[in-house]
Amino acid sequence: MLKIDHDLLGRPLRVDDPIEELGISSYDRLRDAVKAGDTETALELIDYVQLEGKGLHDLYCDWVYGLLTWISDNYGEERLLDVLQHSKQMISAVFLDQLKNLKTKKQLVQWYTEQMRAHRSGPEERGVLTVREEEDRFVISCDPCGAGGRMRRGSPVDGTPPRTEPPFNLGTTKKAYPWSWGKENVSYYCLHCSVWHEHMSMKATGVPTRLVEEYDPDDPDKPCTLLFYKDPEKIPEMYYRRIGLEKPATPGTPAHEREQ
Repeated sequence: MLKIDHDLLGRPLRVDDPIEELGISSYDRLRDAVKAGDTETALELIDYVQLEGKGLHDLYCDWVYGLLTWISDNYGEERLLDVLQHSKQMISAVFLDQLKNLKTKKQLVQWYTEQMRAHRSGPEERGVLTVREEEDRFVISCDPCGAGGRMRRGSPVDGTPPRTEPPFNLGTTKKAYPWSWGKENVSYYCLHCSVWHEHMSMKATGVPTRLVEEYDPDDPDKPCTLLFYKDPEKIPEMYYRRIGLEKPATPGTPAHEREQ
């Protein structure tokens, strides 16, 4: 029988009886409640499912941030560029290669909003975003991003402090690098947004996967906004200059073809 306790952890926790029923998927429980017309249980499960993955999601984000900090402390933060480039190359075969099937910029935005909803973005960590289409671009605003933004601000949901403060004390860039948007004090975790989606992509094709705007290393309360220009020709040159590149004459042309 389904049972949800609200006291043990200070949040909902399934404590089904008999214990063997804990192995039943919460989604299956929710589906069964809907089919049975049990609105009260279905609504309770909707709230529970929204929280069920938070602990593991946050743990893995914190883990990555902790690993990057350890690498920086022991080998120098300059090595983070190599680490992030290598890790992107490894996961691209499974994860980011999905992007090859997306033929329009709108489809890319649809995919990215799914990722950022799953990242638990928004003030209550419920996957709430602001998405709009402008004349020359699409815009996704995360306030905050549920990964780097949560770790920089702290989590109001579970009452934990920013990961840059005690007891975590995780790292930020001590210098300004092209792959940190030319800024100091950038969260080591947030660097992958610059390295993966701007630095590597723009060097390879002349076009970013997406651009980050409004990221303020000194003010985590500001939102993080993602820009998707419809026409690569319309991307302002400043986005290339800030990562140490020049805008190519033909954005979107692979680097090996531009060099011929």
